[in-house]
Amino acid sequence: MNNAYKKFGYFYDEIMACVNYDLWLEFVEEYLKVGDSILDLACGTGTFCNLLALKGYHADGLDLSESSIEIANEKKKLNRLDINYRVCDMSKFKTDKKYDCMTCLFDSMNFLPKKKDIQNMLSCVSKGLKDNGYFICDIFSKEMLKEYSNNEMHEDYETFKIDWYTKKVKDNQLHHDVIITEKGNQPFTETYDEYYYDIKDISHKNLKLIKVCGDFNEDLQDEDERILLVFQKI
Repeated sequence: MNNAYKKFGYFYDEIMACVNYDLWLEFVEEYLKVGDSILDLACGTGTFCNLLALKGYHADGLDLSESSIEIANEKKKLNRLDINYRVCDMSKFKTDKKYDCMTCLFDSMNFLPKKKDIQNMLSCVSKGLKDNGYFICDIFSKEMLKEYSNNEMHEDYETFKIDWYTKKVKDNQLHHDVIITEKGNQPFTETYDEYYYDIKDISHKNLKLIKVCGDFNEDLQDEDERILLVFQKI
């Protein structure tokens, strides 16, 4: 798995400020009851875990980015929340307890470069879920792969600016060059790749696919950019 977000984690929250986290929370809560335990894979800086914990769920998180986990721990202390975070590869993780639910959101699964990595991750999920527990994830669609095959984004923030270049380098692979320039500092560049997967690639013998929808709609349309999947452990 590529080592994304080495320094990017320090800028992640400001860049993700446009995300409607409440919409994601509403979708996930359809499969939760008060007091449930939930593990967020690729949790980033912990924003979603914070929201879950504030609503009474027992949330934990893991992420490969040390900078993201550092910020996640700072945020939980600020909000006086009991959340366990750790730096970990989501395709190789182990848990000491069973969870009612696991999530992997914001096309994080698309960072895994091989189908074998997807299968390894799903095996970890299956082992860490309680019987009848839920796994909720999303992947980007062919429409999104097409849209970002040659794309640029340039944004100015209060203390930095970002120049983001994305191109399709293979039929199933997007390459990102992210240049961040802080005021008064030299720019730095981070690169990472994402990989397209079909729905049928996200499967495991112990996880039953119970819901497929696009962009938070009731069903999946050709123009949808994001595909949401809900599995239940059997």
